Amino acid sequence: MMKNRALLLALTSGLSIGTQAMETLELEIVTPDGHSYRAEQVLDENFESFDSGAIPGETPPREYQAIRCDGPWGAMKYRLKLASGPGYQLYAKGDSLRLQIVEHSVISEDQTIAAMSIHCIDTEPRQVVKAVYEIELDRRRASAQQLQLANGYQLEYRYLP
Repeated sequence: MMKNRALLLALTSGLSIGTQAMETLELEIVTPDGHSYRAEQVLDENFESFDSGAIPGETPPREYQAIRCDGPWGAMKYRLKLASGPGYQLYAKGDSLRLQIVEHSVISEDQTIAAMSIHCIDTEPRQVVKAVYEIELDRRRASAQQLQLANGYQLEYRYLP
């Protein structure tokens, strides 16, 4: 997964690295179908929260149909691009960070829109976000771990204060 195993071992065994780096969080998530998602978040002293959305992966976001009924000419069909896949939310809480691994999915309304002929109802896809796992990080201590999550994701993270 992550290439720098020596640094990971040094962090978990408590050895000194020598250079002072910025506070960072690195994540790699591998889905059950083998797709890999990587993210790095640099934090400063004023950091409060961050929501990654779906982490961009190898495949682009999918396009979904939507319809609006109050357009100037009546019903107006349009398309929305929405991404699905893993993401994360990060919140500062005193001397700790709360890291939530989340899963983004889309409830498509394409079949409903295709079936509309006479009646029009404003309809568009909805993005659903559900928390998969939560980790509490101490902002004073480095941390690194590999985890197998209940939904099949493999998570590897490294936090450097």
